[in-house]
Amino acid sequence: MIQESKITALYCRLSQEELQAGESGSIQNQRLILQKYADEHDFHNTRFFIDDGVSGVSFDRTGLNAMLKEVEAGRVAAVITKDLSRLGRNYLKTGELIEIIFPRHGVRYIAISDGVDTAHHENEFTPLRNWFNEFYARDTSKKIRAVKQAKAQKGERVNGEYPYGYLLDPDNKNRLIPDPETVPIVRQIFDMYVKGERICNIQQWLADHQVLTIGALRYRRTGQERFYSSSLLPYAWPDKSIYDILARQEYLGHTVTGKTCKESYKSAKTSKIPEEKRYFFPDTHEAIIDAATFALAHKRLMTRHRPNKSDHIDIFSGLLFCGDCGHKMYLQQGQSMPEHKHAYTCGRYRNRNRLPAPCTTHYIRRTVISGLILADLKRVLGFMKQREPELAQDVAGYAGHEARKAWEREEKELTRTQSRLQDIDTIFRKLYEDHALGRIAQDRFCGMISGYEEEKNALKNKLGVLEATIRNSKDGNMDLEKASRLVRNYTQLQQLTYENLHELISRILIYEPDRKAGTRKMEIIYNFADSGATDSFKSDVRFRMPATVSASSLPCAASCASVFADG
Repeated sequence: MIQESKITALYCRLSQEELQAGESGSIQNQRLILQKYADEHDFHNTRFFIDDGVSGVSFDRTGLNAMLKEVEAGRVAAVITKDLSRLGRNYLKTGELIEIIFPRHGVRYIAISDGVDTAHHENEFTPLRNWFNEFYARDTSKKIRAVKQAKAQKGERVNGEYPYGYLLDPDNKNRLIPDPETVPIVRQIFDMYVKGERICNIQQWLADHQVLTIGALRYRRTGQERFYSSSLLPYAWPDKSIYDILARQEYLGHTVTGKTCKESYKSAKTSKIPEEKRYFFPDTHEAIIDAATFALAHKRLMTRHRPNKSDHIDIFSGLLFCGDCGHKMYLQQGQSMPEHKHAYTCGRYRNRNRLPAPCTTHYIRRTVISGLILADLKRVLGFMKQREPELAQDVAGYAGHEARKAWEREEKELTRTQSRLQDIDTIFRKLYEDHALGRIAQDRFCGMISGYEEEKNALKNKLGVLEATIRNSKDGNMDLEKASRLVRNYTQLQQLTYENLHELISRILIYEPDRKAGTRKMEIIYNFADSGATDSFKSDVRFRMPATVSASSLPCAASCASVFADG
């Protein structure tokens, strides 16, 4: 006899996949079936617990958790579901509920359609039904994964999400259009980051201007429950959101699919797919960030490190390397240390106790580096300004030769890729013919087809990348306008900043002093030309110790020249 003081829990669940498949077991239908059954069989004090749009594989469900809380508190007499699969599609977890948790708390379980009632003790087939329910979930997961893989290979959006700064085109859900409300925010984030602002400063700017976080904005626009928690702190931007924005190639107008995959259909955990295995489709929509700004942001992202104790990021961060071992140089500073004594040392030397072949200290003060680089930058920019027409002609000739060589290599690879694709199509036809005539067993045929399908998909992706590379190469590998703009912008360079250093310089190599000669070498590699077109400009700066800077000879284009600073 059901205790009148306890509740009868009526549990309903429907997943998104089941809803899209057009099942008749909607939440409303389940409610009607359960309530009718409770009324006809004298179950009183009923209460509904509902999970709408949640997979039965997961047991972390809001409605289920609320019901189990009541069960553990001893306030439930019976749990009723339409069928076993409503309770769950994981046979281990479902079996634990039915055979351990419910009996422990004196709860009767009924699955109406499957004829399960634990009060009658005739449930020998229940474990088998649970296993079939899980098999259904596993099979559905495979089908959904195959559909998503096919969509990703065609450059279509898989999960309906879109990057912050864009909206889905109402006429084509696979195409992005700029969002007028958020495009200025994306550009502000990039602008601050390439100027050397720390992430915490960007977060403060966003909070001060009351810019809604990505989740809070989507909750305001859609009202979806999954974004509710983000709306509680609407202006608290997480670090990860900003780093994700800075790393997305979609802002250049490209589409990248196949970035993540689920580790198991039983788990919501996802893992990142390596970049070389993702699908890349260039120029699919309007860009909102220019290539130069994105390249600067990407360069800083690749060299980002833990913030130091000062209020501002070090302007040489990611630029300084040991000329002898190649390791990064790290800044040494302290709250009690005067700024003019801040210095850099070799990273391999700092970790000498843990590395088998330690380097030497390569100690050099920041003030010395700043003075030498500022002087050399003035000389190089002055030289380029003076000989700009001649320089452009020389570099263009060199770039054209290198560009032709590059795209000839790419075109050969393109031809090989196209030929291999034709070979695979021929193999497919022969395999299907042999299978149809019974010459190849089913399991072997499926294994061979699967392997060739993977190769064909990889080749198609490679084909798209090669075609884009050749197209970009023929448009010109070198941006001479960029070099001219840099010269015009920085002719009157008076002060080093994070922005101008990283725009003008690729890297700086610091060598150990030559004790006999009393001199030291520092190599500066400039970014005036694209790496695909010509060598970066280089300048060898040699100075005596202690260093004082004086003007000297000028570097030549597309070659390495020596500049001596005597002191």
